Amino acid sequence: PLVAMSPDGTRIVYEVTGSGPALMLLHGGGQTRRSWHDAGYVDRLSKRFTVITVDLRGGGESDKPDTAAAYALERVLADLLAVADTASAKTFHVWGFGHGATVARYLAARSDRVISAVLVSTTMGPAVTGVAKDAMVAMREKWQAMLDAKRAGKLDVKTLSTGDRAAREGGMAVNAVALGALVDYPPVEPAEIKVPTLWILASDDTAAVENRKLYEEKLAGTKVTLKVLPSTNYSDVFFKIEQVFEVVGPFLR
Repeated sequence: PLVAMSPDGTRIVYEVTGSGPALMLLHGGGQTRRSWHDAGYVDRLSKRFTVITVDLRGGGESDKPDTAAAYALERVLADLLAVADTASAKTFHVWGFGHGATVARYLAARSDRVISAVLVSTTMGPAVTGVAKDAMVAMREKWQAMLDAKRAGKLDVKTLSTGDRAAREGGMAVNAVALGALVDYPPVEPAEIKVPTLWILASDDTAAVENRKLYEEKLAGTKVTLKVLPSTNYSDVFFKIEQVFEVVGPFLR
């Protein structure tokens, strides 16, 4: 693994495989850069691209700040541009899944270094809404309080439930703060994305159904093309790699 230093001093770990135009892959929540390798994406894409797999801040081997401010949108985007700089990728394609796709859409809307974007299992408009937003806020408040108590030397682990102790040891606190930052991110409308973008959703992703209905008719005249993969759920559109490449392959060519 290689390391890029973000402007705020956060270490971002990444790998580079293959040769050709640069393609940055951004993992989903609970995943790491290695998820792309394990699922077979890197082996296939590296035949045509210089594939850059990144551990987003808070995940994998990258640094894991423990404050909400550390996961502000501007800092996360700065991480990725720092990786591109360190990897000598003046311009690059970006492909994200889940949380990584949510981040990628901001990069595609705000950076003139992005050539094209593949956004898998994310939404348009607000970064998170409804029940998911409420859950993220509650989780962030709960775990941020524990992190603050630990920093102040006042956290008594013995008072935590067995489940919370296990979750804390598994990195839940930082993960909750990192994902909770999404509630403060501004909306992104398709018209704001200035590069060719393929937006992929699973047919059975119930969490995205309403968003899909809302935006299907708003894509005309934009750079965003929506593809719905039939007979798939949220996880399928990452792990059913052959079905995914049937759609993404022609787009990247």
